Amino acid sequence: MFTHVSQQAWEALTRSLIESGWTVTSTVPVASESEHSIHQMGQAAAASSIFLSCRKRDTAASVPAVWTGMGGAGVLSRVRRAVEEGLKEFEPLRLNPVDEMVACYGRALQVLSEHWPVIDRDEPVSPLRAMNEASSVVAANQIARITKGRIAVTELDGETRMALTMFGIFELSEFAWDEALNLSKSLGIGLHAAAGGYEVDSRGIGVNTAAEGRTGRARGAEVEAHGYAAPLVRKGSKLRLALAEERDPRRLSAPQTDWDRVQGLISEFRRGDAPVARAYLDRAAADRGNRILDLLDVWAAEVTDPELKREAELIRFGLRRTTPRRLRRCRSLLRKRTGFAPSRGG
Repeated sequence: MFTHVSQQAWEALTRSLIESGWTVTSTVPVASESEHSIHQMGQAAAASSIFLSCRKRDTAASVPAVWTGMGGAGVLSRVRRAVEEGLKEFEPLRLNPVDEMVACYGRALQVLSEHWPVIDRDEPVSPLRAMNEASSVVAANQIARITKGRIAVTELDGETRMALTMFGIFELSEFAWDEALNLSKSLGIGLHAAAGGYEVDSRGIGVNTAAEGRTGRARGAEVEAHGYAAPLVRKGSKLRLALAEERDPRRLSAPQTDWDRVQGLISEFRRGDAPVARAYLDRAAADRGNRILDLLDVWAAEVTDPELKREAELIRFGLRRTTPRRLRRCRSLLRKRTGFAPSRGG
């Protein structure tokens, strides 16, 4: 029985089992914590333990398996299929997002241990890499489920896809650079240092560097005068997603990605409530407003901070009441009564 959300803990456990000659033959989530537990409430914590069964492996006959093979014959494809099948099996259990992720680690590691050792070109494939593949499948499934299939991760720009996947896995907490690097490889998106303004690359995501010596989460810029241009912030060997209030307002005002637009929408709501947020949405996302609102729904569903969750719900409620048609009517009435009407951004 194993209850841990850390990939490093799963890496250590799996390596110990495999290197001792064992193969994981099944993984089953078992409820072990009450949903009303004091240390569980409001936390990204596991409420289930994973029951693993193992059998001795015939190590003498071990032949390296390939990570990617022709026609979906590689271990990578088997890992992804096992996770997808696991997600279907777990549906009746109504697992929370953390338990679902951890349970899928077990499915991915089961496949890896069955084919151990596994190589990708000349490099051995680690348990961590298999877990990151599981993570990307689970995150994509969560996003599709929350938006009722309206968003497919593969349809998003590179930065949004990476940021949203990281948010689905780690939420707003810090995570290891190595974990991000492995995840980026599985998504085919590079991590690029991006100080100051930069042009977004469809195959990469920008990373700003936080100043040393600061504790806690910044409420403004640490390196740049106006805030972080990139959605990711690195401090030492750790990464995290920048909050909306930490982003450079100039970048959010002239957004390059859908992730910029979501955070820009949040910032504008804070500045002037629903009318200002609606004006921003009309200006910055005229042809993709529904997608931005779908992404906001993902944010509201996945964020654990109650204040941020309530704020997202207020934005959604306010935008439903402040429709473009209603704004036009307000401007028209104001013009008739005063001879003046604010601009679209006013």
